[in-house]
Amino acid sequence: TPQAFNPSLLPPGFTNPFMPQQQQQQQVAAAAPATTMASTGATPAAPVAVATEPATQISKDATVQKLPSTQLPPKPPEVLEWSEHKNNDGKSYYHNSRTLESVWEKPQVLIDWEAKIDQLQSTGTQPGQAQSLSSTSEDMSKKNESSDESEDEKTEDKTEKQEEMTEEQKAAEKSRPVSSTPVPGTPWCVVWTGDGRCFFYNPSQRLSVWEKPEDLQNRPDVDKLLSSKPDAKPGEKRKEEKEEEEEQQAKKKKTDTEPVKEEKKESGNKQIDVGKEAAIEAEVQAARQRAVVPLDIRMKQFRDMLAEKEVSAFSTWEKELHKIVFDQRYLLLTSRERKQVFEQYVKERAEEERREKHRRIKEKKEAFRQLMEDSKLHGKSSFSDFAAKYGKDDRFKGIDKMRDRETMFVDFVAELRKKEKEEKSLLKEKLKIDFLKLLKETPGIERNSKWSDVKKKINSDPRYDAVDSSSRREDWFKDYVKNLDEATSEDDERKEREKQERIEASIKKREEEVKQSLSSSLRERDKEREQHKKDEAVQHFNALLADLVRNSEVTWRDTRKQLRKDHRWELTESLEREEKEKLFETHIEGLYKRNRIMFHSLLDETEISLTSTWKEVKKQIKEDPRYSKFSSSDRKREKEFTDYMHEKFVNAKADFRELLRETKVITFKTKKIVEESDAHLDDIEKVLENDKRFLTLDCVPEERRKILLSHIDELDQKGPPPPPTASAPTHRGLK
Repeated sequence: TPQAFNPSLLPPGFTNPFMPQQQQQQQVAAAAPATTMASTGATPAAPVAVATEPATQISKDATVQKLPSTQLPPKPPEVLEWSEHKNNDGKSYYHNSRTLESVWEKPQVLIDWEAKIDQLQSTGTQPGQAQSLSSTSEDMSKKNESSDESEDEKTEDKTEKQEEMTEEQKAAEKSRPVSSTPVPGTPWCVVWTGDGRCFFYNPSQRLSVWEKPEDLQNRPDVDKLLSSKPDAKPGEKRKEEKEEEEEQQAKKKKTDTEPVKEEKKESGNKQIDVGKEAAIEAEVQAARQRAVVPLDIRMKQFRDMLAEKEVSAFSTWEKELHKIVFDQRYLLLTSRERKQVFEQYVKERAEEERREKHRRIKEKKEAFRQLMEDSKLHGKSSFSDFAAKYGKDDRFKGIDKMRDRETMFVDFVAELRKKEKEEKSLLKEKLKIDFLKLLKETPGIERNSKWSDVKKKINSDPRYDAVDSSSRREDWFKDYVKNLDEATSEDDERKEREKQERIEASIKKREEEVKQSLSSSLRERDKEREQHKKDEAVQHFNALLADLVRNSEVTWRDTRKQLRKDHRWELTESLEREEKEKLFETHIEGLYKRNRIMFHSLLDETEISLTSTWKEVKKQIKEDPRYSKFSSSDRKREKEFTDYMHEKFVNAKADFRELLRETKVITFKTKKIVEESDAHLDDIEKVLENDKRFLTLDCVPEERRKILLSHIDELDQKGPPPPPTASAPTHRGLK
């Protein structure tokens, strides 16, 4: 599919090469401020449609002649919109002047139109109908003459029309823009009009202003552009040159008209600037690259470009555009993506720079504080002395403003004064404590003692000399003596108060003991009474259960409704609900055990073997009342029967092992004899047949034989029994 060219992605400063020249002039004129049009009253000139005719294909058949252009049908609007161009490599591409779209493949509209023209050419001139070359040339010369005459007439008409132009139209013609100069690094252009006025135009925003924008303030190059007014008016020059060319063309011979037209066409085709072609090719290549390279990679490359170009974090897109617009990575993103990445980049970069600035300021403050600590300042230090001494230190110069330095110095000195004051207060308190301790250690100091007498006793102690003020020593001594008297009276009062408290506590303790003994006896009596009532309630409830609950399969919820109807239920109100439910469960469990014992006795009375099934036994016992009384569920009866048979089988095997231990015929030599003769094992079984415990396992002879052989192996492993004289007879284990 053909790749479309989007002219909105062109960098600022590049114009669309596919836009006709007259249309470009109209856009610049339309960009002029509305105030100019209002003041002059001029109306914009009607746009002139210009289209480049695509090259027509020449048939290789020499016998076919082209029809004259006057005989060909006029091109429809959809064909006139398309024009053919070539890039630097010579490759053709097609541009639509209406949609501003460029494609590599020839549009279907042009293909259909050329096919139609070829068909008209082939059907319009046949080889037999073609005239001679001379007659054809004469006709063409006549047509050229007629065309020249028509051109002369048109020139005369134009001259007459120009003479007939009103003053207002001339003023409007003078107010049209005659020059536009882009300002590097900004989206603005300086535009001069024909009447010598200047305004500023922003093509990206379609904005025109008379006053100089903020982006162009303090720009020497802009001031130079404003001071250098165009010498001649290009509009008038262009008109004069055009008139001279028209006069020269009218005077030329008719035979020269065709070469002149060819030269005009060639010069028209060469009007596309090489830089514009390079910009188009760059945009096409960038569009291909955007289709292949993922967006995240392109965004990363664009961010790398912003970092390499040192884009300011506190600037705008318009101010920084001149740094990046000529980089190949500029076209990796679309216009919207570029601005989005730029905004995100400057936002992150601004945050990083703010953090870095804060860190540097913090380091400088820490260095300045370290300088103050190293200078050994005190509470009475002045900033002037400090600045005069350390003014050349780098740490001092790190703080830019002198006011900030003085503020930090004042705060630091205030902290020092506060610290010195606290240390002085602590030292004074320590001296006082040591002095009072000295007085306390000195014997003979009473309430009536005099300072002059006491001073002689303690003046040799270093704690006395540590207090430099004699008046302070005397004041502390007076306070000590005063507190000494108060402390003595306070001690007497405290001792008396403690004595009274002990007496009151003893009386209170005795009262508590008496009260507790009385209450304990009362509690015991109440407890016995409550227990007696509870026992009576339990007896009444058990009697109620024994009379009304005789089925072990009922539930507490169903039974409780039945029990409430009995008058004895009121006698059990002292029991809690949980206690009643627990007594009910105990009663049900007792019923189940009793029914189970009766069911087992029924099975014992029935002649059954160890291999009997429930179906066989059920037929024998189902008529017995103990069968139905055990449970109403056949599944529970079968389960109980299975447990009974399992227990019976386990007991039968245990009885058989007991029989084997009682049999003296089986010894530790039996295994060897059995290995020599199998008949010995049969003899042992014949001996065991006389016991019921052997016959019980007749239904499982293999299991019985297995137990017998296991017992023989066990005796063989133990070996012969120890002699009777052994001091520690071995206890033979039972399996």
